[in-house]
Amino acid sequence: MEAKEVGNNVKNLMKKNNYTEKALAEKMGITAKTLAKKLAGKQEFYASEIISITEIFELDIKKCVEIFFVSKSK
Repeated sequence: MEAKEVGNNVKNLMKKNNYTEKALAEKMGITAKTLAKKLAGKQEFYASEIISITEIFELDIKKCVEIFFVSKSK
């Protein structure tokens, strides 16, 4: 899956859960600037960040796979 699509999926998750970039970045232990790059698709999420997002939003494995690994554009 392309980084931009993953970023959009995370943005949708943030919107659904009323999270700002700053709040999510703080919970993840990264800067808001780094998160903004990842959400824009300019950088990919590291495995540790995917785990962090999964824990923060209490995602089950199916939802995690949908957000980070399965392209909807197929």
